[in-house]
Amino acid sequence: MPRDSMMTTPTNLFNATDWEPLIALLRNELQECGGLFNLLTRQQDQIIDRKPDAILLLNDEIDAQTQIVGELRTRREQMVAELHTRAEATGTVTLRSIIPFFGADAQPLLEALMNDINLMLRRNRQKARQNHLLLARAMELTEQTLRVLQPENFTRTYERTGKVATPRPAAPASRYQAVG
Repeated sequence: MPRDSMMTTPTNLFNATDWEPLIALLRNELQECGGLFNLLTRQQDQIIDRKPDAILLLNDEIDAQTQIVGELRTRREQMVAELHTRAEATGTVTLRSIIPFFGADAQPLLEALMNDINLMLRRNRQKARQNHLLLARAMELTEQTLRVLQPENFTRTYERTGKVATPRPAAPASRYQAVG
């Protein structure tokens, strides 16, 4: 019979040797999410300041940071899955599902780290979306300017309905998909 169905309050199953590595991993993940946010903020500043060379350099840093955050998330998910199995917990394998198995001294810290990571992930997604929109708008404005300055370089094509066809936007960059 699973342990959580035998106990009404499944606390103190895990001790400090179990939760200290998890807390260290969560702290590291939070720190790296913050680093990603800082890079996205710098990227936004470079977009606004119209510095394409700086944007390109930051893109490589953002890709590398996104990779680091993804690897930490994978490690955390593996650790949580192992603890979930050890606790013989039922249901979805999440950090929230195993928090009751930790002592009262570890639970608030785990909750706080989990909430802070979720907040940083939302902020990173929002900042990445803002940057994507700023870049898309900058590209639109550049194309409009070029159409005015060099109309001979832009040919018009028509749809079957007779309307002027508009070029399809390029696929979103992987860094924005990875962030959210």
